[in-house]
Amino acid sequence: MAGRDDREKRIFAEQWRRNFTTTGAISASSRALARAITSQVIPGDSPCRILEAGPGTGVFTVEIARRMGPFDRLDIYEINPAFADFLDARLQGDPAFEAARGRIILHREDILLIPADAVYDRIISSLPLNNFQPLQVRKIFDTYFSRLTPGGILSYFEYAFVRTLKGWVSSSDERRRLRAVEEVTSDFLRRFQVRSDPVVLNLPPAVARHLVKPADLKVPAGHVRAPLQPAAVVR
Repeated sequence: MAGRDDREKRIFAEQWRRNFTTTGAISASSRALARAITSQVIPGDSPCRILEAGPGTGVFTVEIARRMGPFDRLDIYEINPAFADFLDARLQGDPAFEAARGRIILHREDILLIPADAVYDRIISSLPLNNFQPLQVRKIFDTYFSRLTPGGILSYFEYAFVRTLKGWVSSSDERRRLRAVEEVTSDFLRRFQVRSDPVVLNLPPAVARHLVKPADLKVPAGHVRAPLQPAAVVR
């Protein structure tokens, strides 16, 4: 366990240095945040189809697997090769995944390229939305809601006050980008959020947010399914 934890820390630190814009964090999320963001994964009478986007080293994945019912299935999309390799090894050898093994599929692909006919009851997202361009953030949300079943739940998290803190040390262009990202996320939260869970026991503190897709929601069709491109790093 200690050896895996050490490898996990090294991978996160290395990917944060090399791919800051797409990694978004210097360390794995806490178990407290994992419990908060997966709280809507609850075994029911029918099989649940679950999607996890950007799992990193699998902190949320372990908690999802623990909560899965005997007929639930989980698709994982991780585009970072280092994280995907680490998680693939965990899926094969970690006892935490034994009960769900064979019902978890790892996709080494961009989440925007998910098949159009794929549908899910629950989506768990760890993508660092504040690191993307506003239009891409909207495409991500549109993709999620187009793949959710009516009544399905999207859960994602944000670091508390991160846009404010970044705004203090960023250029005017970067502040405008962050404000535009906030406008996009706020629009979806205003329309669809049903619950938010502050998580103090995380570094940095975070908020897990849960959004429900209404039965009558019409999601824009035919948006450009282009791979994600991070926002330019402003130094």
